[in-house]
This record gives sequence, C-alpha cells and structure tokens, in this order.
Amino acid sequence: MEFEKKNVNPKGRKSDDCVIRALSTISGLRWESIYKRLCELGLEMCRMPNEKATYEKWLKQVGYIKHKQPRREDGTKYTVEELVDELDVRNCVITVAQHMTVVEDGVLIDTWDCSQKTVCNYWTS
Repeated sequence: MEFEKKNVNPKGRKSDDCVIRALSTISGLRWESIYKRLCELGLEMCRMPNEKATYEKWLKQVGYIKHKQPRREDGTKYTVEELVDELDVRNCVITVAQHMTVVEDGVLIDTWDCSQKTVCNYWTS
C-alpha cells in the first residue's frame, strides 16, 4: 500500500480536523464546505461537528455504507494496510483510534502514515 502525504486544510493545520480533512478528501468537496455541513448537522442533532453520530449521518446521506470492524477467523483485527492489501478495499473512509483517514485507489491519503493502526469501522460508497 502506498501513502500520500496531503493536507486539505486551507491553513495547513492538522489539529482536531481529521474528520473534515478525510471527508473533504474522499468527496472532493472543499474543506470549508464539509466543515459547514457538519456544523449544520451537529446543530440539528445537538452534537459536535466531528462527533461520530454527526459524521456517520453525513456519510449515510451521501451514500456511504458502514462496515463493522473486520476480523480474521481467529479474531485478530486488521491494520489499515492489511485492509487494503489483504481484503482489497481500495476506496473507503476508515476510523482508527482517535482518527479518521481515507484510502483512494489503494493509496492512503492523510497528513501522517497511519497504515499500521488497527481499523475500527470503515465506509465504502
């Protein structure tokens, strides 16, 4: 699996906006557009814009399907790299502990290489 270092935050910041960066990257929408939409959803739901319930609602609205944490037959979990290489998941949004990232065409796109982190849930379109 390849890694591409990319930061779509318009100011180049990378603090606490991984959800916005990931959704902007996977959707092709501007960072500001995703931020505004998540704020609107969060306000409707009385939740924070980067809270799980908020971003999951957005993902569902735009046609993404949630997949539970993948596990092998022996119960062991997959890393991001293993999800891409072994399960051949080529395009998805992935949550790992305290972080959200994106894979496009088998390439991990993020501000840092989280390929060795354990996959929690992931979404495909």
